[in-house]
Amino acid sequence: MESSAVSESPAPAAPGGANGAPAGRGRRRLGGARHSPFLTSLLGCVVVAALSAAVLPTVPSYDPWSWVVWGREVSDPHLSFIVNGGPSWKPLPVMFTTVFGLFGGAAPTLWVIAARAGGLMAFVAAYRLAALLVTRSGHGRAAPAAGVLAAAGLVMTQDWAYYWFRGASEVVLVAAALWAVDRLIAGRRREAFALGVVLGLMRPEAWPLMIAFGAWLALREPALRVRLAILAGLLLMPFAWFAPPGVSTGQPFLAATHASDYNGHLGAHPLIEVLRHGIDDQSVAILVLALIAVAITLGRERERLILWAVAGAGAWWVVVVAMTVDGYPGLERFFLPAAAIACVLAGVAVVRIGALAGDAVSLRPGTLGVARPVALAAALAVTALAVVALHGRIGYARAQEPLARQAVTRLDQLSAAVAALGGHRGVYPCKTSFAAINHSVQTALAWKLHVTLERVGTAMRYPGVLFVGPHDTIDGARAPIADSLNRIELIEQVGPWKMYRVYRHGHSTACVGG
Repeated sequence: MESSAVSESPAPAAPGGANGAPAGRGRRRLGGARHSPFLTSLLGCVVVAALSAAVLPTVPSYDPWSWVVWGREVSDPHLSFIVNGGPSWKPLPVMFTTVFGLFGGAAPTLWVIAARAGGLMAFVAAYRLAALLVTRSGHGRAAPAAGVLAAAGLVMTQDWAYYWFRGASEVVLVAAALWAVDRLIAGRRREAFALGVVLGLMRPEAWPLMIAFGAWLALREPALRVRLAILAGLLLMPFAWFAPPGVSTGQPFLAATHASDYNGHLGAHPLIEVLRHGIDDQSVAILVLALIAVAITLGRERERLILWAVAGAGAWWVVVVAMTVDGYPGLERFFLPAAAIACVLAGVAVVRIGALAGDAVSLRPGTLGVARPVALAAALAVTALAVVALHGRIGYARAQEPLARQAVTRLDQLSAAVAALGGHRGVYPCKTSFAAINHSVQTALAWKLHVTLERVGTAMRYPGVLFVGPHDTIDGARAPIADSLNRIELIEQVGPWKMYRVYRHGHSTACVGG
């Protein structure tokens, strides 16, 4: 019985039709209405993500706080838009947070909900792709098992649980990549291209692939309006990356400068280290299973989709490695789209290994009745071995909920500390007033103080108020103090937060907050 998760996709591997869509145009009529699996899944994931905000600890991490701050700067006429003083610029999240900024204090939560919905969409896409690949191999009854294993594999990629709990864009990145593949297989080339543009608004590594895909798609699409839409999509990516920083700071390539200034701890041998990062992004167990899936399907015409998936993941690897050699950081998370493909193939491999075991038994006389139990036992054994190998990553994923809850408490205490000093006016009595705090909560404090990121430092460079919290994974290292600032006075303590007035001996404190 074929899984319903893949019922939209056509049987042939190559899409057909003049518009790039298979028969039925990739959609089914349900109750007379046109049905899109992407939109239906998105609606369900948004609902579940919204519910998660009510029952799970919900607070952004460092980068998402900066996007929320920048989004407020765009939507608030009383604030300047300054893309500086924080992490690298990333267009897509700020498109969302600009809208969310209209909702005031709800903006941080709204962004986390959006990011979590993206993460859930990644699970759906991984399920659909693994189920489709298994169904095409002739093992449709096991398609749900392959899909569940593929989705579970995503949780085992580098820092996935942390990203999902704390509203990082990486989970949205994976969703865009996997759904682009899903839509392309279904013959929905325009949808795949649109999702590729979304991908390019989060990672510049997508640009070479999107240029190639856009050129290929334009050749197959005779309609001028479609070709213009493709061109607009390709132009949108560099415009969204370069124009806002250019308008804000006069440095259109600010994001690239930030990236090249930080080599991601690659040391003296960046090529070797970036390759290691790419391997570490998914566990060795998942990587081995993915390679087994490829080996099993080599030479099978009806399963050539697996080879195309591997080719796509390989192309992403080549771009990441090339950019790293050119001076970019090459962090593990940059490889996540390729790692997600490995998770899909790992789910396929477990089912195929079980099927091969069952087939081997069925060849012996009188053993036909035990072939299915043997196949199930083999698949369960492989899964159990993978779980053992993934023990450390499972423990890490389980630890993220209490850590996120602790982060909520810590930042609530920071809000109380800000209120104890009199809020924005108390910390910034003058336009030149300054504040500093532990590195990892700099962007959160900027949001709470209603200022741009430049006015909150991770080093105490000017006279002002210093917030000092615990040096841990939530707050990061304490802000160092410049040697010239030789007067330090404790103002207040709220929970674990201590606030100090820091200034130069003999100088006026009129513009020093607190």
